[in-house]
Amino acid sequence: MIDPSGSVVASAVVNLQRSGSAERTTITDRSGSLHFSGVDAGTYNLTVIALGFSEYKSSVTVVSGENPPLPPITLVVAPAISQMNVTLPPHELAAAQVHQEEKQRVLGVFPNFFVTYQSNAAPLTAAQKFQLGWREIIDPEVLISTGLIAGIEQARNSYPEFGQGSEGFGKRLGAAYADRVSGVFIGHVVTHAIFHQDPRYFYKSTGAFRSRFLYAVGTAFVRKGDNGHWQPDYSDVIGGLASGEISTLYYPASSRMGLRLFHSVLLGFGGRAASHLLQQFVYRSFSTHVPKFASRLQPVVPKGLPVSLISVQDLRSTTPQTPRTVTFILAKDISVDGVIVAKAGAHASGQVSYSGSAAAMHLSLEDVSLQIGNIEVPLRSSPGKNGTAALDFHWVEDTGRIAVVLYSARNVTLAPVH
Repeated sequence: MIDPSGSVVASAVVNLQRSGSAERTTITDRSGSLHFSGVDAGTYNLTVIALGFSEYKSSVTVVSGENPPLPPITLVVAPAISQMNVTLPPHELAAAQVHQEEKQRVLGVFPNFFVTYQSNAAPLTAAQKFQLGWREIIDPEVLISTGLIAGIEQARNSYPEFGQGSEGFGKRLGAAYADRVSGVFIGHVVTHAIFHQDPRYFYKSTGAFRSRFLYAVGTAFVRKGDNGHWQPDYSDVIGGLASGEISTLYYPASSRMGLRLFHSVLLGFGGRAASHLLQQFVYRSFSTHVPKFASRLQPVVPKGLPVSLISVQDLRSTTPQTPRTVTFILAKDISVDGVIVAKAGAHASGQVSYSGSAAAMHLSLEDVSLQIGNIEVPLRSSPGKNGTAALDFHWVEDTGRIAVVLYSARNVTLAPVH
């Protein structure tokens, strides 16, 4: 196995398969050679995969009683892919995302503008924060629901100081709408612009239920700043108190104390936590125009995912009981949610030791990890065990290498897929 310059290609993954039979896999040695023993007569498909080279495919015919060597295989260097990522300036990217968020509605009716399903959403300018707020308070559903609230209050004779008739209804309608406007603008826009914090809820698309639950509750106390860092939620606390104080200007004096309690800091935290839990676990399933790729922005290698490896070194030369760093080659592609996150030929490494003879060897491993981009995925010998354990392995074509299936030791979030 050589490259176009004539240099040897070692540790290339070679698959041999005949229709209706199991696939056999080996890797090339330091001289670029490969060997399959006990191959029955017939026609086989030969596939060679090596990092940095295009995949090689060929048909090989084996004749009974003959053992001719394969003709030299020259791998072609994979073409360089010139990839140009066209990225909009942050304010233009944020404008495009705001335009998307303005379409989000629960059940196709109720505005759900202040949530983003983009994990890397661009920070909003002050004008864009006001745009989201303005879009909500003039929404027809807000106007209709405010009228219904005023009608219910009229029927119950809430705030009797407002009186009855059209004048009383008008006062209740004005007060209810003023609550909505001050809640959005003062409590959710102005203070966020002043303190440079993002008024949106950032949906968490990965992780177990417990981690997502704690995230939803925790974000009632913190906000993502325009600088991308999480900060104490000054904006909602101060905005809520300011909005409550403004309400004293248009509600009857006898009703102000209860309203102040409603806007107290503790109830504000509780209300945001409840709202975030609904956003995290309920609203997304019933909202329109939600990006379908939200959950795939960052693939997660799940705990217990099988990983097929072949060792590069000849382990028969290893001294018994002496831990040794061994390099492995990934024998098969790894896919997560239909996306290939690691190609065959990727490298893994770890500490391997053994006891017994080559004929009856007992292997154990420590600290084995697979490299996927800049992220290391820890591996172990069983999907349900922790720590060091005996390996279930087999020898590869009498080469002194071993083939083994390991399993990811925990959930690992990979880099975003674009």
